Formats: sequence, structure tokens, C-alpha cells
Amino acid sequence: MIQSRFGLRTKIIIIFTLAVVSVVGVSTYIAMLLTRQLVEEEIYSRACTQARAAAHQLVNEDALQDTEKLQRVLKQVQHDLPGVRQADVFLHGSPHRLEATTAPQGEHLELDNIPGIEQYDEFERPDDESLTIETDHGKFWVIGVTIRSQGQPVGCLNLKVSKSQTSIVTRQLVIRNLLLMLASLVVVILAVHIFFLRAVRTPVKDMIRVMEGAEKGRLQVRASLPSRDEIGMLAAHLNRMLRRIENFNTELEGKVRESTAGLAEANEELRRINEELFETQKKLARSERLAIAGQLAASLAHEIGTPLNSISGHVQLLARRKDADESTRRRLQIIEKQIDNIVRTVNQLLSWSRKFDLKIELLDLRRVVEEAVLLSSPALQLRRIRVELVLAKDCPKIYGDGGYLQQVFLNLINNSMDAMPRGGELRIETRLADGAARHVSVRVTDNGAGMSPETVAHVFDPMFTTKRLGTGTGLGLAICEQIIRQHGGTIQVESRLGQGTTFTLGVPINDHVKAAPMGAAAGSGLEKAAQS
Repeated sequence: MIQSRFGLRTKIIIIFTLAVVSVVGVSTYIAMLLTRQLVEEEIYSRACTQARAAAHQLVNEDALQDTEKLQRVLKQVQHDLPGVRQADVFLHGSPHRLEATTAPQGEHLELDNIPGIEQYDEFERPDDESLTIETDHGKFWVIGVTIRSQGQPVGCLNLKVSKSQTSIVTRQLVIRNLLLMLASLVVVILAVHIFFLRAVRTPVKDMIRVMEGAEKGRLQVRASLPSRDEIGMLAAHLNRMLRRIENFNTELEGKVRESTAGLAEANEELRRINEELFETQKKLARSERLAIAGQLAASLAHEIGTPLNSISGHVQLLARRKDADESTRRRLQIIEKQIDNIVRTVNQLLSWSRKFDLKIELLDLRRVVEEAVLLSSPALQLRRIRVELVLAKDCPKIYGDGGYLQQVFLNLINNSMDAMPRGGELRIETRLADGAARHVSVRVTDNGAGMSPETVAHVFDPMFTTKRLGTGTGLGLAICEQIIRQHGGTIQVESRLGQGTTFTLGVPINDHVKAAPMGAAAGSGLEKAAQS
């Protein structure tokens, strides 16, 4: 939208100023014309009076007999009346003569001795002793006054009076009028400005504020009502409109809320069902993987156990022969060691695929953590890993299997060591967790290589590992998770690449966890093969 260069206040002031200037200008011009005429009449009357007074002064001071004195009196007359440009004295003799003048080079007219003077333009006879004419160009009056001595006319005093004094006086009056007009205009503009600020601008800005608030959704704001004029009526109508809109919105929101209440409940129920379905699907998929892994473990134990048992027996017999050289014995030791590795891997698979036979007892979890760190201390020192233990003293004892819990901590410590091949820091912290469910929280934190979000998502999946070939089976964290779950606890992981990893374990302290029954005796042949 195109906005005007001038605001409403400026427009009003400009229009008002133009109107005032126009009216005052026209009135000043008319007053100047009228004043000019009055001033001209006043100057003319003063000049006539001065001429008559000068004529009497010439007679009274006997200046007619003394030319020098007469000249001084004429100059004094010219000085006392600023409009006089020339003063002449004519004496009636035989013939008439110019006795004295203040302008020797000027035109000298003896008015009372000019034939047909009545025919001159602007001829006037104010009284019997005076007569007046105007010059051709109308810039001067020539006033003639008869000089009488002892009642007899003895001469004539002529004064040439300029009309410019009229213009000067008129100009001064006009300037005063203009100054007065400007002062009045300033006062009027200031009054209009103050009136506009209080009566127009302030309430209009308040209404603009209210409309801007309504645009932003604040329909409860209202405009103030400073007066009962048109601006006040506009503010009142604006408030009434906002009140109606607010009531309409409130009613509409109420109807929408009533209409969508059932839909919201249905959506919430659908969301809950979807979450339960998703969790059920996850558990079902995991159960299927566990069942398949359990079957695979049992099959491996059956198929691998007997051959490994036979191979291990023959290797031990060959190692006992006295005729075997050193090279043969070293090869047999390598074979036996690899057989042990196979047995350990299959045992881990069997351990994960079945429930553990927990021996529940009351134990101090801090002591379990300290023993796990103590067992790992040679490897930790060898890899230059500094361990910081923060074990809270207010942690109560828990019910659990110390051996399996120690296995969990050892597994986590080993993973941290693998993540820090060049050394680092390992922090293990225990504390009593807050919340309604009382449990002991254990945090195992390292500043190693960390894991990506994709790796974290599968870290507890069986057979998943990021270690190089031959160094990991992918069952360690899966076994840890199963042990903690059998204790009724939780295990979570947080990790970022290059910033380290934190495992958080929660073990309940109130529930007496009972040992799960032993699973099927799958793998017993494998265990026998490992023992032999």
C-alpha cells in the first residue's frame, strides 16, 4: 500500500496555514489600501497645518526683511516636516519675486500668481488662505499659503511635500501586521499541534496498538475512550467489534474443543495401541532370534562337542609322547589352545541362549565394582588407562548374583580398554538413583573412540561386533543385557564418535530377585568336551 509523504497532522497544519495566510493576506492587502488613503490624508493635513504655521512664523519673526533669517526658517520648516522636499517664499511686489528657496535648482511655482490654476490636476483649496496641486507624476503635493502682514497679503509660502512618506508609513504598518500575523500563525499552529496530539494522534495510536495486538491474536486488548467525539465513537466501535470477535472465537474454540475431544481420545488410544504393537513386534522378533540362536547353540553343542572331545584327547596323548621334538610339542600346544578358544566361544553362545542360574544373595554393589577393577588392573595399567572410582557411600545393598554382575562389569571394562588402545580415562560411578522406583545406578564412562548412532542401535544384538576379525564374538553385551534383565534392572548406552561411551546400569534394591530355572541342558556335551 502506497503511503502519503505527509501525516494527517501535517496535512491539517498545512491546510490551516494556507487558509489563515490567504485570509490574513487578503485582509492585510485591503487594510493596506484603506490605511494608505488614511495615512495620505493625515500627512496632507499635517503638511497644510505646518505650512500655515510656517507662514505665521515668518511674519512674527520679521524674517521677510532678513533674507538669511528667512532662509534659516525655511530650512527649519523642511527639517521639522520630513516630507518637505522644497520650500519657497515669494514676495508680492512690483513685480513678484522669489525671495528665498531651499532648492535653487528646482522648479519654482508661485501658486497664488498662476493663471488658471484651478485647471491643474488634483487642485484643492482647503481654506481661503491655502491651495494645493499635485505634480504631473503625482509624487508630490505643492501647498501654497498666503503670507499676511497686518491683514494684507505680502507674499506666498510654497511647500513641495513628497508622498513617499505615505508609502513608508504604510509599509511599516504592513510589516507590523505581517509580524503579528506570523506570531498569531505560530500560536495557532502550536495550538493545533497540541490539540492534534491530545485529541487525534494519541487515541489513533492507541487504536493502532489495539489493532496490531488483535492481528497477533490478543483480542482481549481494548482502546481507551478519551472523549465522546468522532474519535471516541470510532474507538468504541472498535472495542465493540473486538469484543464480538473475541466472543465468536471463544464460542468457536469451545465447539471445536467439544468436537475434537473424542477424536483426541481416539488418537491417543490409537497411539498407545501402536506403541504397544511396535514393542510387541520388537519383543517377538527378538524372541524369534533368541529361539533360533538357542536351537543353533544346541545343535552346535551336539555336533561340535563329540569331535572336539576326540580331537582334544588325541592332542593330549600326542603331547605326552616322549619322542616328540620341541617343534611338534609347540604345534600341539597351538592346536590345544585353538580348541580351547572354540570351546569358550560355544560356551558364550550357550550362556546367552539360555537363562542364567542366579544365586541371589544380599551384596554390596560397590564391592563388586572394586573387585572387577582390581581383576582388570594389570591390563588397565599396561594400556595406560587411568581409573576413577566415584562410589557413593549412601548406596544400600542389593539382592543379586555377585559372580554374574562381576562378569557384566568385566565385560564393560574390557570394551572400554578396546576403545582406548592408546590410553585414556575410565570413570565408574555408583549412586542411589532418584525417583519412585528405588535402584542403584552404575555409570561406566570412557573417553575412547565412541560409536556412531547406527552402531548404538545394534550394540545389544547377538553376533553383532565392530571389532576386527578374531577379537570378538558379538555376544558380550548381549549376555550383559540378559544378566541385568534377569536381575530386574536396565542397561542403556550413550555414545558419540570421538567423545567416548557411557553405559548406565540400574539394579533394583527392594525386590528379591529369584534365580531363573536352568534351561535345557543343551551344550552339556560341549561343556564335557571343554573340561576334558
